[in-house]
Amino acid sequence: MTTKNVKKKVADEKLQIVHVDASLLKASDYNPRKWDKKAESGLKESIERFGMCDPIIANGADNRFNVVIGGHFRLHVAKILGFNDVPVVYLNIPDVQKEKELNLRLNRNTGEWDMDLLKTFELEMLMDVGFDDGDLSEIWDGALETDEDGFDVEKELKKIETPKTKIGDIYQLGKHILICGDSMDQKVVAQLTNAKEVDMLYFDSPYNISLDYSKGISTSGKYGGRVDDNKSPAEYKEFVKNIISNGLSIAKSDCHVFEWCDQNYVGMVQDIFNELGIKNKRTCLWVKNNFNMTPQVAFNKVYEPCVYGTIGKPFLSPHEKNLNEILNKEIGTGNNAIDEIMDMFDIWVAKRLNAQDYTHPTEKPVTLHEKPLKRCTKIGDTVLDLFGGSGSTLIACEQMKRRCLTVELSPVFCDLIVKRYEVLTNKKAKLINK
Repeated sequence: MTTKNVKKKVADEKLQIVHVDASLLKASDYNPRKWDKKAESGLKESIERFGMCDPIIANGADNRFNVVIGGHFRLHVAKILGFNDVPVVYLNIPDVQKEKELNLRLNRNTGEWDMDLLKTFELEMLMDVGFDDGDLSEIWDGALETDEDGFDVEKELKKIETPKTKIGDIYQLGKHILICGDSMDQKVVAQLTNAKEVDMLYFDSPYNISLDYSKGISTSGKYGGRVDDNKSPAEYKEFVKNIISNGLSIAKSDCHVFEWCDQNYVGMVQDIFNELGIKNKRTCLWVKNNFNMTPQVAFNKVYEPCVYGTIGKPFLSPHEKNLNEILNKEIGTGNNAIDEIMDMFDIWVAKRLNAQDYTHPTEKPVTLHEKPLKRCTKIGDTVLDLFGGSGSTLIACEQMKRRCLTVELSPVFCDLIVKRYEVLTNKKAKLINK
């Protein structure tokens, strides 16, 4: 039967089985299903004994006509067995994304997957068709990593003369949410979600080191924003405690908590953790590749601390092996082995920007966030960042396929986060509270 005759037959009746020349059917280039020789032998035997009992599902839309949606394996074996005609059911699906979703749904419960091809599908689609956390970890764990996105923050800031964002605006950036507001206000934080769904609190609060947030440590001195960074010890403790409390109000009962701070406030943050029922676990240190000279101080500061704790029994990645397993495994030598071992430690090494390149007073590189995200969350988990800044945490979550809920007080930096996301993903942010 020719393509013209097939189209006429399909148009005449709905959802019927049509016998079609196997050579007319086209395998989709995205099909993630794979099979081995054993499965092929079993299907051959079945078709030889009973024939093609299960029809091929193909697209009947003009722009995708004869593209196979379901039944690639059956078509493959039928051709090996010399079938000229095969039974086909046509579905009219002009939207390629919907076609791909149906392919996943038809293949979900049988056979093996080609993991490389599965990585080309949107995470939301995979979750929607029923892939669970274990499936997603198998697909992506070990393959995902962060990378500096090359976004010129300083250049983009200079372009923002009058910010588009206004206090109270809420943006949807793919799976992420950004609110322009004060994270000290619990009502603002509550707008991020209507459920206790946060798996990790990851905060980079002002350090209370008398830093001018309109100048910071940058020689360019153009941050924007007004932050009181010279509070009394009691005021600063109350500030940090309120921030963490607001985060806990939308956190799961099993949750990781990270709080960046100046080295002088590590003890204070640990006391706050104790008061809020957070178990102190570690103080992680970001070791930077350069430092600022401090007059009249014997030793230069080359690290920033991050106090880490937990509530309940939160997830820890089983794919991050312990040190004993690594040292007793034949992993060879060189940088890969060093990287695996360093992932276990509370020393985090990530390249720091030069001071003159800073566009936010305590700006962090995207790559710094990879270790806590990889170790303490899984694909699809939700991370809360109540100080959005230049958006590096959100960008890291996007690259690691996590979801980020974030609040940023400055409309200028909200504009910046939106632009940074759009440049990275080529997707438009949506203002969802017009």
